[in-house]
Amino acid sequence: MASTPISWIAKAFLLMLAVPVTAQIRLGETSSSASGSISTGYTANFGNMTGSSHGWTMGGAATLTGSFHSPNFLSYNVSPYLNQSRANSNFQSTSNASGINASVNIFAGSKFPGSINYSRAYNSEGNYAVPGLANYVTHGNSDTFGINWSENLPDAPSFSAGFQSGSSQYSVYGSGNNGKNSFHSLNLHSGYRWSGFNMGAYYTNGAGNSRIPPVVAGSTLEIHSDNNAYGLNLSHLLPLRGSFSSGVNRSTWKTDYLGASSNGTIDTVTANAGVHPTNRVSLTATASYTDNLAGEIIQSVIAAGGVVNELNTNQSSNSLDLMAIATFTPQANLQASTYFERRTQTFLGQSYGVKSFGGNATYARTILNGTLNSSAGISANSAEQNGTDTIGFSATENYSNQVLGWHVNESFSYAQNVQTLLVTYMNSFYFYSGNVRRNWGMFNMSLGAGGSRTALTNQAGISNSSQTYSVGLGYGKWLTSSGNYSKSDGQALITGTGLVGVPVPSPILPSDLVSLFGGESYSFGVSSTPLRKLIIAGSYAKSTSNTLSNGISSANKNSQYNALIQYRLRKLNIVSGYARMEQGFGITTSKPEIISSYYMGLSRWFNFF
Repeated sequence: MASTPISWIAKAFLLMLAVPVTAQIRLGETSSSASGSISTGYTANFGNMTGSSHGWTMGGAATLTGSFHSPNFLSYNVSPYLNQSRANSNFQSTSNASGINASVNIFAGSKFPGSINYSRAYNSEGNYAVPGLANYVTHGNSDTFGINWSENLPDAPSFSAGFQSGSSQYSVYGSGNNGKNSFHSLNLHSGYRWSGFNMGAYYTNGAGNSRIPPVVAGSTLEIHSDNNAYGLNLSHLLPLRGSFSSGVNRSTWKTDYLGASSNGTIDTVTANAGVHPTNRVSLTATASYTDNLAGEIIQSVIAAGGVVNELNTNQSSNSLDLMAIATFTPQANLQASTYFERRTQTFLGQSYGVKSFGGNATYARTILNGTLNSSAGISANSAEQNGTDTIGFSATENYSNQVLGWHVNESFSYAQNVQTLLVTYMNSFYFYSGNVRRNWGMFNMSLGAGGSRTALTNQAGISNSSQTYSVGLGYGKWLTSSGNYSKSDGQALITGTGLVGVPVPSPILPSDLVSLFGGESYSFGVSSTPLRKLIIAGSYAKSTSNTLSNGISSANKNSQYNALIQYRLRKLNIVSGYARMEQGFGITTSKPEIISSYYMGLSRWFNFF
């Protein structure tokens, strides 16, 4: 009777179990070692939107490392993987992912070191992000390539160059829509020291393209962006243990979004000088100027992955910031400072100015056998345009101690002051976090909580907030468990990787670029090792959110179950796993997509050579 493909796979696997191993292999001046695992087993995949499949599969992961002549001359690392998922390994992918990661280091011990890296992934899992919540799941293919080289000759200018490029094509489970991203970047840097002056120069170039599926906005969005930047910097030591530095930079950008384009140029000049006349006193002065404040706003949005097309960058806008700071340290655990700052800005045909002065103190000490670090500051701000006076203040503290056997850590921060980017707005934020943990013999417990909120003081309904809570329980090898809950809401930009928080005061951004979001997510997991080399683990996670963009709302949800049983017998692992995911978006007409995967098989770890 003819052998079936499954029998040939089984025979090949049994032959691999008998492969002899050695510590390392040498061929001439090449030295290499390899390790990894090979697996085989029964896999079944099924879902409500895809056809069911089952059969015997092969998989595994390996790492090959080595060098030629010596590690400082040439070294390499190659890590392929095949058919890896949550159901058959600890690889965090709903689907059976395959790919390779590789890197080479050249002339690492010389004055001309370089490196090359490459990675490619097939059918791998990705994320569509929602701030403060569990990410939604995507799957697709991606690749990246990078090369870096530098020159470090004595008594000669240093030079380094780096190039990176990559692309991805993905589908968001439950939406039936596809997206893609691509990018490339070039970075050049040079430095030279002459007569006590440290001089440097740089050039960067980058471009990105995104096709964003209609998961939130209701229609497919195409974004293209290009940016260039170059500049010079100079620094030198000053008397009284001081130093001086300055820089001149120019950057340009161009974006295309929904058929509209935006482009511009930004010139920036910065300078700062500081001296330490005594061990306890320091004086610092800084100055910065930009000739295109509207361009800075646009670039901050582009850096976050978004675009802005409706700001008039042809209209004159600029910003000048002058600051002087005096710092006094009366003792090792106490530092106080005072400052004066004047900022002037021209934006959208209006001129603004703010004078600010204030002080700050930082203090650290031991309290009740614990460590306290704290700081507080206050400032007075006077607006030159309308004569409005405001008060700003900030406070932060963190404390750690052991109380009645509990390890305690907590921190809190609050601030309210004139907005950094645009002096016409007051912003505020707070942040808090805390956790406690304790052991009672084999039993242990931990609790944690945290939260944050950012907002514009005089703009109602413009804020981002989040809350997180966690708990962990354990009992020796018998039980390890954890639970998490998070809640988040606010404003965000739609980008190729999901939603990101708005990086500038949202009244400045056109309303059609800002999306509202809110939701919650929770998860819990449990694992046990009741017998030596036996692992039983399971987890569940669920996330729900609502988004509103351009008047289009969407109710979204995601839930995932994962279970794994693994028993190790020497280098042989017996594995059985199950994974299930359900994900859907209210903006689409299709029902939520459900995908399940089951695996039962063997894996064997090898030192190949």
